[in-house]
Amino acid sequence: MSYGSLGEQAITALSTGLKLASGSWMNTGEGGLSKHHLKGGVDIICQIGPGLFGVRTKDGEFSWEEFKKKSDLKEVKAFELKLAQGAKTRGGHVDGKKVTEEIANIRNVEPWKSIDSPNRFKEFSSNEQMLDFIEQLREVGGKPVGIKLVVGNTDDIESLASYMGTSGKHPDFITVDGGEGGTGASYQELAASAGVPIKSALPFLHDTLLKYGVRDKVKIFASGKLLTPDKIAFALSLGADFVNIARGLMFSVGCIQAQVCHTNNCPVGVATTDKKLQRALIVEEKSFRVCNYIISLREGLYNLAAAAGIDTPTKFGREHIVFRDEDGRLHPIKPEKAMS
Repeated sequence: MSYGSLGEQAITALSTGLKLASGSWMNTGEGGLSKHHLKGGVDIICQIGPGLFGVRTKDGEFSWEEFKKKSDLKEVKAFELKLAQGAKTRGGHVDGKKVTEEIANIRNVEPWKSIDSPNRFKEFSSNEQMLDFIEQLREVGGKPVGIKLVVGNTDDIESLASYMGTSGKHPDFITVDGGEGGTGASYQELAASAGVPIKSALPFLHDTLLKYGVRDKVKIFASGKLLTPDKIAFALSLGADFVNIARGLMFSVGCIQAQVCHTNNCPVGVATTDKKLQRALIVEEKSFRVCNYIISLREGLYNLAAAAGIDTPTKFGREHIVFRDEDGRLHPIKPEKAMS
C-alpha cells in the first residue's frame, strides 16, 4: 500500500478502517511511512524495499538515522525487507506526475521525476550478509524484522533455510507472496506467471523451514489473492500464521481494476495523487467499508472453522484439505516432516 502508488485518501481510509476493525496491521509498502499511514492509529509494518524509500540519504545510501526515527514510532511494530520486485522486473515504478513534493520528501527523491527502484538490495548479496544486516536492524530498531519473497528458484529457499539452521540467525518472519499476485501496472505475462503460486509456495516454504529445524523460530505471512475466507482458510491449513491482503482491501476503498494505476488517472481516486480525481474517494465512507470487509472475513473464517469441527481458525491444518487430481481422485496433503 505504498503512498505514491496510492493517494492520501486511499491510504487514510485504509489506516482508519483497519484501526476500526481492531487486531489487523497495515503494511506501508516500499514507498515509505507517511502521515497518512499514521492517521488512523493502526499498528504498522514498515516495509523497506531496495530503493530504501523513507530510510535513505539523498544519494540513495541506507540511513541509520532515518531508520531509527521510524523505529521509535509507537505505531511501527515491525520492519519488512522486500527482497525482490516479483512481477516488476525493472523494479518498482512510479511515474513522475505522481511524485508530488510531499511524496518526494518522504522518499528523499526529486519531485516530479519518475522513480524506478532497484530490483535487489545493494546492502547485501548473500544469505550471510542479509541475516547480519537483519540482526543489525533488529539491534538498532528494537523491533522484529522480516523478509518478503516470491518463491522462484527453490534451491535459494533451501540454501537460506539451511544457513538459518546452522548459523542460528533468522528473520522474525517471512512473507511469501504467490506468483499470481502483482501490480495492476505490470506486464500480464509476468503478473500471471512469474513465481510459484501461493498454494504451492506456502507449503514448500513451511516444509523447508521445518526440515532445517527453524520453523518454530519464524512466523509465516502468506499473500496472493487471499481475499475471501475460504482462501484464507486454505493458507492457514497449508502453514501460514498470518495473511496479507491487498486486492480485497483495494476493492473495499473503491478499486474497479481500471488497470491505469501507473498513469495517475485512476477514475475512482484510489491509485492517483491527483487532488481532483481523489475527490471520488470519501474517506469516512471507505473506512467503514474497510472495517466491514475485515469483520466479514473473520466471521466467514469462524463459520468455516465450525464446519470443520474446530473452535478457532488457528487450528486449521493439512488434515482439513484434500485435492483432486486430473482423474477426479481425491488425495490428502502429505504430512509435515521435520529433519531427523
